[in-house]
Amino acid sequence: MPVYLHIDLRKDNRHCIVFWWYASTCRHLGIGGTHPDAETAAAQRDAMRLYRAYDRYFKRGRFHGLGPEIHLHVLPEEGGAVVNLFNLSGTEREIRGEAALAALGLPDTVSVPENQGLAVHGGVLSIRRVLPAWSAAVVPVGASARR
Repeated sequence: MPVYLHIDLRKDNRHCIVFWWYASTCRHLGIGGTHPDAETAAAQRDAMRLYRAYDRYFKRGRFHGLGPEIHLHVLPEEGGAVVNLFNLSGTEREIRGEAALAALGLPDTVSVPENQGLAVHGGVLSIRRVLPAWSAAVVPVGASARR
């Protein structure tokens, strides 16, 4: 993972895929540029607030990539994680994956928020979520979901 990267948000979209991709793959961000579309700029401000609420997961968490479209940032000592989901295609599609909780350093009793496309059964975190084209989703789980 790069230690620091500056990104220009003028090239992002209303789903903040650029912002979340770099937030998920770089430990420290430098952010610049205000998107000319007011709706996209507002979405980026909301994304930054969410990032700041969970930045310890992105900066100090263990990174687990379940392929290019599913990233997990885990802090075992907190019993939580942040899951980043990406649709890297030009059409709406379902993003799927799974991982053993023990391999992630999470307890079998980890909680997942409702209606976010995540489930826990038999010690396995399962992910099935439909995302719009060129979009991202961020889902806190475990202790991080309660913050």
